[in-house]
Amino acid sequence: MSSEPARSRIGPTSPATTNRDDVWNHDDPISLLDTLGDEYARAAFEAVLDHPKSGREVAAATAMSRPTAFRRLNALVDLGLLETENRIEAENGHHHKVYRPVIDSLAVTIDDGGIEIVVESDWPTGSPFDAPRPIPAND
Repeated sequence: MSSEPARSRIGPTSPATTNRDDVWNHDDPISLLDTLGDEYARAAFEAVLDHPKSGREVAAATAMSRPTAFRRLNALVDLGLLETENRIEAENGHHHKVYRPVIDSLAVTIDDGGIEIVVESDWPTGSPFDAPRPIPAND
């Protein structure tokens, strides 16, 4: 099975601002918390933690409809928590998109100044200038 390089989570249109290669402050903590508060988004995120999965595999693993799975997965990509990668099956040339997490942890701080979310990752990142934008999936 061959694959294209993984799509970077950090780019010019990403909601995250890079501070270091492995730690950054999320620019939209309210949207991130709202999304993680959704049971379907959490289930979709948890479904890809053990290994990358396609949207169809996430839908099957979580018993949610495919459109619901894809909406939640795309929201998690937009927030910088997941990234996509195109996989090509060597035997028949079919390709499909798979999702994988790109964070190891996040910390939420609430104080008088508002809400701050610091995201940490050991996943490699590309240059923010040549990083491709997330591609919406609809396997």
